[in-house]
Amino acid sequence: MRVRFTTVLTYLTKPAIAIGGAVLIAAGAIGFAFTAGPVAPSGQYTAAVMAPITAQGGASSELSFQVPGQIVSIPVSIGEKVSEGATLAALDQSSLLATRAGAAANLEAAQAQLAALQAGTRPEQLAIDQTAVIQATSALTDALTAAYTNADDAIHAKADQMFTNPRNAGAELTLLVPDATLVARVQTERVALEPILASWSTALVSAPSDPASMTASSETDVKTVTAFLNDLTAALAEAQPSGSVTAATISGYQTSVNAGRLNMIAALSGLVTADTAYKAAQGALTLAQAGATQNDIDAQKAAVDAAQAALRGVDVTLRESVLTAPFAGTVTAMNAHLGQTAVPGQPLVSIESSGGSKASALVVPSSSVITDGAQAFVFVKSSGATPTKTPVATGLVSGSGMTEIVSGLSAGQEVLTFGTDSK
Repeated sequence: MRVRFTTVLTYLTKPAIAIGGAVLIAAGAIGFAFTAGPVAPSGQYTAAVMAPITAQGGASSELSFQVPGQIVSIPVSIGEKVSEGATLAALDQSSLLATRAGAAANLEAAQAQLAALQAGTRPEQLAIDQTAVIQATSALTDALTAAYTNADDAIHAKADQMFTNPRNAGAELTLLVPDATLVARVQTERVALEPILASWSTALVSAPSDPASMTASSETDVKTVTAFLNDLTAALAEAQPSGSVTAATISGYQTSVNAGRLNMIAALSGLVTADTAYKAAQGALTLAQAGATQNDIDAQKAAVDAAQAALRGVDVTLRESVLTAPFAGTVTAMNAHLGQTAVPGQPLVSIESSGGSKASALVVPSSSVITDGAQAFVFVKSSGATPTKTPVATGLVSGSGMTEIVSGLSAGQEVLTFGTDSK
């Protein structure tokens, strides 16, 4: 594929003009036919500058919408004189306005979140987080106390009735159990539990400022007590009635030890739950006291930028949904009808200029402005070898070969001009 530019050796007399959502398609002395391909356009570069401009009357231009939609307003008719910027036709904006309201709300929310991050945690929130830590600390202390209380009851009140000398090294099981290995293990475990319970009690009495430091050791102690009760339950299952211990007594022991086991399981669950809640509350308070990180702030700034871009995009579409007069003149043709679905680039209104001038406007040579269908554009000099095809909105066109650029270009940017020597 290749690019072909055909240049008629005259200046433009009726160039392409675009204002806002309108594109003016005018018969000109320069025409361009082009297809996609790797060959870059060539010509001389000229910088866009701010300068006065005066347009001759009589130039005729055709206007089209750049966005699709249903036409709901046509406030002018053929032969009517209009001023620059007057509305010629408008599309239904109801869905666009709803979209804009949502975009504006998103931007407001993003900006509020950024302001909150930059301001840091509010004192009220810090107070709430501090209260949560106090409550979680109290709950964890209660869970630690409950775990010890249930362990003490399971051993001293329930299990010890099956032992002689239960609180010293000579503790012996009074049950008749055939499994001597099991009996020896139960007796060893009971002897080991006494110093564990004593140390546990002492730690609770000391009331540490950070109860979380006791959590791990308390969980271990609860599991040790539970293991002992499991072995004692196994011994009771094998126990045989004797003269001193009847079958009814064994059954009572089983009920008592099972209750102790269930209490220890519940105590462990409560301890884990309270410890998890305490760590969560402490973590929330630490984050609140530290405030937002720079990464958090930077990420939220990016979210604000994205929300602003979305809102600007909707605003552009709203502007393009209204066809306005690019200059003062007379409506010479009207092909738009109420209820009609506008097709982007389809000429709907023709207007003949009555001329005009501006003391300062951004202008480029008229030979720089090209039409591709109904869209006006210029080729802007880029850092690479190939210039960038850039859509523009144009305004007044002077008889001396200069065209006003209303949007899409900035002063100082260089654009290609296609004079009589271009091929």
